[in-house]
Amino acid sequence: MTKSIRSPRFTETMVLIVTILGTGMVYLDQTAITVALPRMQIALKADVGGLQWLIDIYILTLGVLLLIGGALGDRYGRVRVFIIGTVIFVGSSIICGAANSLGLLIAARAAQGVGGALLVPGGLAIVNATVAPERRGRTLGLWATFSPLITLSAPLLGGWLVDNVSWRAVFFLNVPLGVVALIVAARSVPESRDEHAPERLDWPGVAALMAGLGGVLFGLIEGPHLGWNHPLVAVTLIAGALGLAAFVVVEWRSPAPLLPLGLFRNRTFTGINAMTTIHYLALSSIFFFLTLNFQQAQKYPAFIAGLAQMPISLTAVLLARPVGRLTDRIGPAPLMTAGVLLTCGAFLLFTWPGVGAMYWTTFLPAALLYGVGLGLTVVPLTAVALGSLPARYSGIASGFNHAVTRVGQMIAVAVFGAVMASAFRAGLIARTADLPLGASARTQLLAEARNLGATRPPSSLAPDLARATEAAIRLAFVDGFRQIMILSAVLALVGLVIMLVLVRYRPHSADDSRVAAKPETTTASAD
Repeated sequence: MTKSIRSPRFTETMVLIVTILGTGMVYLDQTAITVALPRMQIALKADVGGLQWLIDIYILTLGVLLLIGGALGDRYGRVRVFIIGTVIFVGSSIICGAANSLGLLIAARAAQGVGGALLVPGGLAIVNATVAPERRGRTLGLWATFSPLITLSAPLLGGWLVDNVSWRAVFFLNVPLGVVALIVAARSVPESRDEHAPERLDWPGVAALMAGLGGVLFGLIEGPHLGWNHPLVAVTLIAGALGLAAFVVVEWRSPAPLLPLGLFRNRTFTGINAMTTIHYLALSSIFFFLTLNFQQAQKYPAFIAGLAQMPISLTAVLLARPVGRLTDRIGPAPLMTAGVLLTCGAFLLFTWPGVGAMYWTTFLPAALLYGVGLGLTVVPLTAVALGSLPARYSGIASGFNHAVTRVGQMIAVAVFGAVMASAFRAGLIARTADLPLGASARTQLLAEARNLGATRPPSSLAPDLARATEAAIRLAFVDGFRQIMILSAVLALVGLVIMLVLVRYRPHSADDSRVAAKPETTTASAD
């Protein structure tokens, strides 16, 4: 493979383009799909469990394999692994866009996660290996500028495509981005690898973690629909628990573990990652269910639903730089405390709007407050996660924090989906109790309740009764959404308490040697 390298600056520009396009595809796809969910639900006749799988299977494969994706690039060549990941991601995106069944779409989403786990760490590793140290900060700064812009544009672009083309276009959008990234990477980016990379990779750990999280995920998603006493649900939950236990055993014995368990003796490392998991569990309820609320209960078009969420991301992005400076000046704890409390306030504000509420006076204040809370929390949380260990463990600290973030998101979709399904069904029963529905119509209606806001009144109903039933469906969705918001506020407060009790933050210096990788020799400090 011939590389066309004109000058170091040209190469660095090409590396920047490759990194922005690669990570941009992953972020764009992960964000844009949320506004397409209601249309996908109708087209593929999916219930809420199907929607949960579309989100969670992607997070599962992406989150787990991110832990080893960077190591594969170090060993086999960063450009090579990046190209393989891009080919997998683009190919699976084409399958997603062409899928005519829910099962095929879920399988293709899993493959997208695999591709993303290879190309995301690969792109940043290429920057680190290729760009000169004196220009690396500028390059990463440009990358950090464009990546949020892609994330911000995703709901708007996705909503426009859903309204004016098709939900399938959201996936096909990855194709031109991926093709350009492939051409530039193959022709203009030099190969690099780590000659001292470990000979063995912890594949048993990856397999155990994937099996454990996958089993738990299956049980949580399918439990509300099959019944918690269903043998398949019980077996998968038990298998998931055993898989997670096996992961601990494998990591303890592995000579090159994904995660050295001795690091958990550092209570700040343990506390900040526990807070991250719980906090992102709470935060992720918004992006899944707010989209459904806008489109199914409030009847917004997909583009307007995407636009309505913009204040959250825009506010958080604008706060990132000043909050970073404040973190250095006053420390992370006050900012995280304020951020979590504001986020809790936003969750409570989101319980206020009913059906047909005016956006500007209800949803917008909640969205702005949520964005401020998010902006005050994310940067200092990341700083603590990265600074809780000595500098030589920065890769492990970063990778694990990204992984638990995705675990929190994954669990949120599964757990809140179960809560929402139960709350919606109860609300639907209560909201239709006084309607003159026959036994057959009522049974049919409740059988459709797994579709949440996409539930449709039985076709046999008279027009006036059908409209009253439709109103009851929308109100029942809002009832469930309010319960989700209250639960999210409680969880966020639990995360804050964990942070206040466990985290004693003092950034480690590069030569701090108090934490060792092997569990049996670890003498991690308690700070």
